[in-house]
Order: sequence, then C-alpha cells, then structure tokens
Amino acid sequence: MDKAKKLKYIAIPANTIENIDEEYAKLKGITVVSLWGEIEFLNTITSTAELAMGLLIDIMRFTPWAFDTVKNYKWDRENFRGHTLYEKTLGIVGMGRLGTWMARYGKAFGMDVIFYSPHTDKSPVSGCVKVTFDELLEKSDFISLHMHLNKETENMFNADVFKKMKKGAYLINTARGKVVDEAALLEALKNGEIAGYAADVLADEFHFDDTGLVHHPLVDYAKEHRNVIIVPHTGGMTVESRECTDLFIANKLRDTVNSSRI
Repeated sequence: MDKAKKLKYIAIPANTIENIDEEYAKLKGITVVSLWGEIEFLNTITSTAELAMGLLIDIMRFTPWAFDTVKNYKWDRENFRGHTLYEKTLGIVGMGRLGTWMARYGKAFGMDVIFYSPHTDKSPVSGCVKVTFDELLEKSDFISLHMHLNKETENMFNADVFKKMKKGAYLINTARGKVVDEAALLEALKNGEIAGYAADVLADEFHFDDTGLVHHPLVDYAKEHRNVIIVPHTGGMTVESRECTDLFIANKLRDTVNSSRI
C-alpha cells in the first residue's frame, strides 16, 4: 500500500479479508470493497459447502487412493471398505451460510445433524439440534468446520479437543487453516484419536509455494497415509461461483466509486 501511491480502492471477491490490513488501508484513505455483509448474495454461493461434503465422502470412502490403484490396473475392492453416511451424526461448527448448506446436505443423506454455534439459536434446516461444544465432540461421527477465523476460533481444535472427539470421527475443514492446531492434529492422527482429516486450507497456505519449501508435516504424513486429504483452497473455485463473485464485486466497486463522487 505504501508503494501504490495512487491507490484509492482495493476490491476483493471474498467474504473474509485477513490478507488485507484493513485498518492500515483506512489510515491511508484506501477503501476496501469486499463481500462482507452481502448475505442475500452470498446465500447463493454454495461451492465451499459442496466441496466440504465431497471431501467428507472422499475421506471416509478412500476415493483418491482407490482411484490410484485402478490407475495401476488393480481392482482391489476389499482394501477400500469405508462407511455409509445414513444414520451417522454430522456435527457442524458454525451454523451460518455455509453451515446451513452443509446441514441440508447432511439431511439429504439421512444423517442426524447437530450443531454448535454461539451466534445462532436455531438452524434454518428442520431437524437440526443445537448442542454444546463438548456434546458435539462426543457425539459426532463427522465434524465440519464453518466458522470465521478470529481470536476465539484460532486453534479452536487443539490437543484437548481432539482427545474429546468421538473415537473414529473425521474432521472436515473448509473454514481456515488456523482454526486447527496442525501440530496437535498430526499427533491425534498418529495416535488414532481421530480417524481422518480432509481440508482445503492450511495455516500457512499463503507461503505454501514459496521457493525452497519441500516439506510440510501434514503433507508429508498424507504421502504415507490414506486418512488425510488436502486440496489447494478450491472451495470457491468453481466456474459459476467465480463468475458470480467477480461480477458482483466489480459492480459493487463501480457503485462505491460513483457514490464517492456525488
């Protein structure tokens, strides 16, 4: 921002802007335009929740590893016995926009859906039951994370939490990497405290492809084990969602610029 002497606006087609120092932008007189607060529009963007459900299915049905064996001309069904979703318990942390969509998907599969959300008393999805955080950990076969990253949620899933989770449970994270203590997660996986982890986020993902980075503890573990899936933050990366969000933010930027000239 200091180098961009003529910069007046920053537009980002995202709901969270942790990669922009918004307070400093304000001090510099720079307006940040984002999707924050655009609830009606954001409710039509479902891609991240869809990916979360896809990751859930892939991790407990061993889809990537089964496909790898077929590519090597093996037809080894017995080695890939997973679990059905029907009548399993899906625990959702954060019953906002994406948590609500995830609840709909869980119900469609015949799952029991419970949720923990400090800011939501009742889910818009019929049949979802609000519980305490400890109850969610104790009862859930699958836990899907859909909360914002803040001081309260950073490292929310830590060593103590993993010990409280139901044995054999899977954790799905399409929220932010830093809501999970990745070192503690790795130990929980190694110790068999949880069954698996599927995510499209990492705590240090902004630096993941920096020159010279050839080892990452979770990625190295995933190379040798079939209970971790990590994809490169593809939750919002569909043709439809990017087209919609890019056009929306361009129009919002235009309106913001025009209104400042009045």
